[in-house]
Amino acid sequence: MEKIVEEPQFCTQMPVPDDLLAEADTLSIQENPQNGHQITTGDQIQTGSQMFGEGEPAALALPTGSLWLNGRTLRVKILNGSEKIKSKLDFVDSDDAEIRVNIDLSGSSWSYVGTNNLSIKPPKQTMNLGWLRDSSSEDEFSRVITHEFGHALGCIHEHQSPGAGIPWDEKKVYAYYERTQKWSEATTYNNMFRLYESTTTQFSEFDPKSIMLYAIPASLTKNGFSTGWNKQLSETDKSWIRDAYPAESIVVPSFNTIEVRSWDKPTNETFKKEELSKTYASPPTLALGLNWLDIANNANIRVKTFADNIATASANIHINSWADTTLYSAGCTWLEVAANDPDYQIGQFSTTDDHPWDKPQKETSHNITFPRAYASPPKVIVWLNGLDMANDKNWRINATATNITTTGFTIHLDTWADTVMYSASAAWIAYPADKANVTSGTYNTQDVRPWNNPRIDNSGRVDFPAGALAGSPKVLIALNSLDVDCGNYLRLKLSADCVSKTGMNWHIDSWFNTILYSAGASYIAFT
Repeated sequence: MEKIVEEPQFCTQMPVPDDLLAEADTLSIQENPQNGHQITTGDQIQTGSQMFGEGEPAALALPTGSLWLNGRTLRVKILNGSEKIKSKLDFVDSDDAEIRVNIDLSGSSWSYVGTNNLSIKPPKQTMNLGWLRDSSSEDEFSRVITHEFGHALGCIHEHQSPGAGIPWDEKKVYAYYERTQKWSEATTYNNMFRLYESTTTQFSEFDPKSIMLYAIPASLTKNGFSTGWNKQLSETDKSWIRDAYPAESIVVPSFNTIEVRSWDKPTNETFKKEELSKTYASPPTLALGLNWLDIANNANIRVKTFADNIATASANIHINSWADTTLYSAGCTWLEVAANDPDYQIGQFSTTDDHPWDKPQKETSHNITFPRAYASPPKVIVWLNGLDMANDKNWRINATATNITTTGFTIHLDTWADTVMYSASAAWIAYPADKANVTSGTYNTQDVRPWNNPRIDNSGRVDFPAGALAGSPKVLIALNSLDVDCGNYLRLKLSADCVSKTGMNWHIDSWFNTILYSAGASYIAFT
């Protein structure tokens, strides 16, 4: 009988080739638009997308998600292998199956992660099972197949969680994987020691029982720490899968330009016909806000989002630039308000309503009068939805609402220092302060760090008022301020996870070499 090797074995999270990164991002967001917005409920943190092999992450890699559209059926094609091994999997014969499994005796198992599989065109394989044999035990079949299909669903390796804290003996680890896998030091580092940030981590805490964790022998750690072979899904694994693909999901209205074009093919005008959350008796009004920006700094920063052709069940959502601005990608969200809604009122204001764009000024304020007065001062939130700023000075803007009364409020669109703001626009939303099952507020990177300590990744916690919400809410988030260095591209993305009736974790992130001094957002959460 063939001897079954009991040495530690390790699979590779296969990186998307550099020339396919833009297509992978596009396909990910087209498959599941929430990958570009990322508002997730539950107790776990959503997985990220880009997993890299040799060297550093690609320069223009986007922080997109990699989860499949909830409820869709994934097809699996087995490319080869013995009849016994094939019998362990349900598969189809379709050449365009999303998951295509190669079986060989290479000793190497690997898989692309989540929707990254879509960027690999048939007939190429998307998964490899490299050490299963007819003589392999049933436990080994279960362990390896479940692990690799965990990657296919969007899971990353558990030992690369920022909370893992494994005391590796690095010299021994490098030597082991060079000997057994022929890995270079860079590959070993990226697959073993490199930890992912909280926004690209499967769980908020290390789970030693996860199926996504291979055995760790005591010989590869400094203090004898070890874990055995995990042969089945842990309770945390099951919880993550339930939260990532819930029976009933909360859909957040969102649009990203990558849904209709690749980010590396920028255009001035992008729109998509979006279905509204329900069919209204008459066309509703929409308040839109920006929550994702990727704009070149070789021309002025010009971007705006708006809706037109609003019908009872759909609307065209636009994100445009103009003149010589290069808009690689941008995203937005929106709130729908029925024409006869007794509580919500929304509106729009632009600095060009106050003064011409070619006469820029630092501060602009305007008194807004509600179409209908409230019994007591309402809550008001403000979302930025248009910018036109010079490219040779830092991009700074702050949108706020003050002097809120029963009949109106004052909206402010201000900049400071040497920024030249030709124009800016914002949507506003008002609702009764005592309205049940709704809450709102703001947060800012300066809640967790000073502006002069810029960071790419920023996160914090918002605690909702006790008893304000009956259950996990729908949360809409958009920008209300930013302060970004003009020396590199304007790249900014908002997201939130661990959303429940008690609160949420927020993220304001950039990527590559953008210098993000500060940014802020306004949110509204409702059930």
